[in-house]
Amino acid sequence: MTTDTIFQSIEKDFLLTKQQLAPIVEGFNQEYKTGLKTPSKGLATMIPSFVTKMPTGHETGTFLSLDLGGTNLRIAAVELKGAGKSTVLELKRKPTTELKTGEGALFFDWIADAIHHLITVQAKHLFSQDQVSGKETLALGVSVLFTNLLSLLSQTEVDRGTILRMGKGFTLSNTEGHDLADMFHEAFKRKNLNVKVTAILNDTVGTLVAHAYTNPECRIGLIFATGINAAYPEDISKITKLDPSIRAKYPAGTEMLINTEIDIFGTEAYLPLTGYDLTLDLSHSQPLFQLYEKMLSGAYMGELTRLIAMDFILAGELFEGHVPEGFNEAWSFPTIYMSTLESDDPIKSLEVMSNFNCVNTPTSNDIAILKRICRIVATRSAYLAAVSIISLLDQQNLKDNIVVGINGSTYEFYPGMDRRVRRALDEWYGKEFSSKITLEVASEGGSVGGALIAMLCK
Repeated sequence: MTTDTIFQSIEKDFLLTKQQLAPIVEGFNQEYKTGLKTPSKGLATMIPSFVTKMPTGHETGTFLSLDLGGTNLRIAAVELKGAGKSTVLELKRKPTTELKTGEGALFFDWIADAIHHLITVQAKHLFSQDQVSGKETLALGVSVLFTNLLSLLSQTEVDRGTILRMGKGFTLSNTEGHDLADMFHEAFKRKNLNVKVTAILNDTVGTLVAHAYTNPECRIGLIFATGINAAYPEDISKITKLDPSIRAKYPAGTEMLINTEIDIFGTEAYLPLTGYDLTLDLSHSQPLFQLYEKMLSGAYMGELTRLIAMDFILAGELFEGHVPEGFNEAWSFPTIYMSTLESDDPIKSLEVMSNFNCVNTPTSNDIAILKRICRIVATRSAYLAAVSIISLLDQQNLKDNIVVGINGSTYEFYPGMDRRVRRALDEWYGKEFSSKITLEVASEGGSVGGALIAMLCK
């Protein structure tokens, strides 16, 4: 097979038309409806956040946020200045293996000590004297990536959440079955801290709220990074998974923010999976899980590119048919290499392949082929990410003044990704309607969003 023949086959599978996107949009529309009525037990979608207020942009004051979503603990003092402006001072700490696998109380004491340092030393100037001395209670918003550190958290109120199971290497004793807020408050009491957890939130919900502070017309918060997720406000009357007694607490027309967990949407029945997608999935530690996310997010784009490139090599159309040493190893070609190749810097492009032991120095044609593969994979990613936006517009029946706040490295830093998402929307709606959709880079939800929700829910 020639280079052109191989590319024609790949582009036929990867470059999705409006007609090919339509079944995915329809599938997502059905998953919203199913998720709103299916109880959030275990691994679930359409998770109610119990956040029913959105910022106006005029809020002021200093509040705390804490992000438990990744490798590091991140605690921030956030000064809301009004007019959508804020100052963030963040403290990062990395827990030791002993802390992650020891007694739960010790882990929460460690967090309390870090918060004390932030309030009394590092960010002291952002707080009032009464806040620093403990005379005034400080509100804290805790941002949790539900499929990460706390792989299962049962939430029935905005500031309550029962720990059902730990994840990501955390095996804290005497935590499962306990309320997360209670464990914080017990540690704060032991450390003589006047801090109250007023909200437990998902980072995607935080992204939506954080951007709504900047632009109150924002109706969708999208994270497009190593993974993908989205949040939006839903009429409580439609969230039938909530007990009627809970829904009855809210006035008619109240909206609650929903963490869609859109990363686990999608089935083999309607996703246009290619042979490369199936090969990637089989090499993953969780096959048949997050199939949609595996087709588009930053954690997987590089591996898809590598798999396609291998076919060109085996056909003798790339690197003279010689597999560079290490290139045949799964997950050896991260997405950052794609980003470098698409940045149009010839020297840096060659440096990408210096990470592998090539028999001969890659030619300009080799680099051009690799770059074209990257472009195909990244373009499909953008179009599939656009499906999240399109389906959420359908779900809310939005027609005018549509603002989407997008946070994440894949959207923000991958060359041309923002333009490709825009092009997908133009092709789906036509430019007249698509021009009503504003895509804006959003602040990270774990800091500003967490502090805002702590304030709104105190």
